[in-house]
Amino acid sequence: MQLQKRSVPVSIGNNMIILLAGDLHYNIQQFQWLKRQKENYDCLCLTGDFISENSDDFSRQVAWVSDWMRGLDKQIFVCSGNHDCDDLAESDWINNLNCSNICADNQTKRFGGIKFGCIPYLGADLYGFADCEILVTHVPPFKTKTAQSVVGRVKKNWGDKDLYDALDKHLLQPRYLLCGHVENPVAKRDCIFGVEIINPGAKHNSTVPSHEIIAFETNANTEI
Repeated sequence: MQLQKRSVPVSIGNNMIILLAGDLHYNIQQFQWLKRQKENYDCLCLTGDFISENSDDFSRQVAWVSDWMRGLDKQIFVCSGNHDCDDLAESDWINNLNCSNICADNQTKRFGGIKFGCIPYLGADLYGFADCEILVTHVPPFKTKTAQSVVGRVKKNWGDKDLYDALDKHLLQPRYLLCGHVENPVAKRDCIFGVEIINPGAKHNSTVPSHEIIAFETNANTEI
C-alpha cells in the first residue's frame, strides 16, 4: 500500500502537527500504518482500546502493543479504553511501559510548549488535568455529537457525564479534547464551552485507521 503523505511538513510555521487515532482493537495493519506515518507528525495521540476481545488472549496482545509503543521512537500520548482493562478492571500495563517518549494514564507532559494530559478510562482525577491545553481520553463528553451514534433509527448518547460536568463548570479548560470509544459518531468534531472535541471514529475492516490531523499553534520561540 502506498504511504500517504501530508501536504505540509512537520511543525510548519508555528504549528505542531498531531496525528490522532483510536479504537485500533489489535488491528496490526493499522498499527503498522501509524508507524509508517510517524515521521510526518510531531506526535501521535492514541485514545485507547488497543486490545480486541475477538483476537488473541489479553496478555499476548498487551505484550505486542507494549513492544510496539516502546519501539515507536516518537512522542506519543495514550490513554486506556474499556477494552484495555483486564478481568480485574485494571489497565496498569499502560503505565508500566516506562518509556520517556510515552505519556500515559494519569500523566501530564509539556511537549513543544503545550501541556498534554492523558485521562484513564477508570480512576481519573480530573482535577489533576486542570491546566492542560490538550487532553487525551477514551470516552467523549456527554451531550456532544462526538458521543452520539445512531442505532437503528434511534440516536444514543454514549458520553461521559463527569467529563461534561467538569467542562461545564470550567474545571477543565483545554483547547482540544481528543477521544474515541464511539466508533461511528454523528460528527467527528464538535465544540462545547469553547473546547473543540475530536473523535476520529473507527474502521475495523480497513488497513488504515480512521484518523484526524490537528494543527496546534505553538509559541514562535518554542522548539518541538
